[in-house]
Amino acid sequence: MDEEIPELIPPNAAAEPESGPISAANAAPAAKPEAENRPDEADKIVPATILTGYLGAGKTTLLNYILTEEHGKRIAVIMNEFGDSQGIDQSFTSVDNGEMVEEWLDLKNGCLCCTVKDKGLKAIESLMQRKGKFDYILLETTGLADPGSIAAMLWSNEELGSDIRLDGIVTMVDAKNIRRQLGEQAVGEMNGAQKQLAFADRVIVNKTDLVSSGELQDIDAAIRDINGAAKLVHAQYARVNLDHVLSIGAYAGVDPETLPFVSQHGHHHIDSSISTVALNAPGRLHWPAVDEWIQELLWDARVPLVDATDEHREMEMLRLKALLSVADFMPVGSEQKHAQATVVVQGVREMYDSFVVPRPQMTEGSGSLYKLVLIGRSLPQDCLLKSWATLLEKASVQ
Repeated sequence: MDEEIPELIPPNAAAEPESGPISAANAAPAAKPEAENRPDEADKIVPATILTGYLGAGKTTLLNYILTEEHGKRIAVIMNEFGDSQGIDQSFTSVDNGEMVEEWLDLKNGCLCCTVKDKGLKAIESLMQRKGKFDYILLETTGLADPGSIAAMLWSNEELGSDIRLDGIVTMVDAKNIRRQLGEQAVGEMNGAQKQLAFADRVIVNKTDLVSSGELQDIDAAIRDINGAAKLVHAQYARVNLDHVLSIGAYAGVDPETLPFVSQHGHHHIDSSISTVALNAPGRLHWPAVDEWIQELLWDARVPLVDATDEHREMEMLRLKALLSVADFMPVGSEQKHAQATVVVQGVREMYDSFVVPRPQMTEGSGSLYKLVLIGRSLPQDCLLKSWATLLEKASVQ
């Protein structure tokens, strides 16, 4: 059955979302959208999620679901110009003195939508003028886009920093074709599908009805070979609980359901230059020494505390996630030192941030609670393990 074209609100009509059931079997329970433009919403920081994936993975199907169904969430969706949006994007932009201008359209289910021909930052800036009419931002990328570069721009944009926070990267994959895509010849230095998985905080494996259970297990294993820290969700027809996509808080902490279980993965399922390296941190560490180690790794692209070798000159760090118990922690821009703290570190390429969080509860049967996870290209695993062991000896605090 063909999907509906999102219905626009007439210019002078009241924007009251209609109530109705959700057609997705595993979708979140319906809820009434919050009232628009509440006075206290002007100061609310809005989570922004990046949605990426190859053409055919199901991004457009997911977006059409978001823009047509009564799911009770107020989402501002920024669609890229290459999506097959069934004609709904024809009115999303206008020309003013020869320049393309984004026009935000109000949809009857309480969402907003526009299309863009750039990386979406201009659209987000114009969106902030409508702050209070939405609770989430979902930014779709083109099929070949580098989500890491877009994440870094959102993260470092000072003008937007007080209005939005980078929430996470969601990568959709086509279960039927992902193995072939992962094996394709790299354009440049990295295979595009592998890179999108490397940056992901959530992976939606779509079209699972087109593969056998054994094939699906192999697909999951291949994804974990590349990114052992991302949470996997299976879907058919791109129907997923939107709580798996929105406000996942990937850059506000670490996922206690995945991080403790991350371990080294050998590439038994695909030929990939991208891999995950997990470094356990069993005790409390002196933060200044750890901070210096991270800076040398990310900023100088060099493995610290070991002799330089040709083995890791081609190393490229894509993602860093860590939960650490540290001493003498001082947040950036603060003069307050924490004698003891549980700290989260999040990094994208050469950028990283660290902040104090409550100590997570240990779950029975979990792996090491404190850990630093690296995802990147041509990572010298043995060299990194040796370097980390040296740091533990140097920075451990009794």
